Amino acid sequence: MADICRATLGGDAFLFNEQYVVKCAEVGMKFSWHQDSGYIGYDHREYLSCWCALDDMSVANGTVYMLPHERSGVRGRVEHTKEEGTNDMVGYRGSDPGDPVIVPAGSIAVFSSVTFHRSGANSTNKMRRVYLTQYSAEPIMTKDGTRFWNVALPFLKNGQRV
Repeated sequence: MADICRATLGGDAFLFNEQYVVKCAEVGMKFSWHQDSGYIGYDHREYLSCWCALDDMSVANGTVYMLPHERSGVRGRVEHTKEEGTNDMVGYRGSDPGDPVIVPAGSIAVFSSVTFHRSGANSTNKMRRVYLTQYSAEPIMTKDGTRFWNVALPFLKNGQRV
């Protein structure tokens, strides 16, 4: 992760968020098109999402789909609206289906917080698991600047792990 952060963010990086994402067997629902930055809800410096596959990924088990900037027509954060019934924040409603990330367990999909992505439902009889870590080049603050939006744990300083 340090190598990925150095190559994309530079010498300084902060752990911004981490979560374990599970789509249960035969019931794991889809997730709508969004940018991770869309959940923050105001303009900020983009950050890095590292989507670590803990299982082999397939369309059937609800892998993530990416929509390249060239096809979405967007390079920055856009306003998102809450989807009725799921509370997903949606930022893209176009017809492009995106590109599925079909990878073996242990792979990492690395993308910007302003990249549109979604995931399908899990129709298999096994759980689909992902470990998601997100890193920023600087602490991301709340809109009023009074506190961290989530966390800001130093990870790299001048290229060295802290």
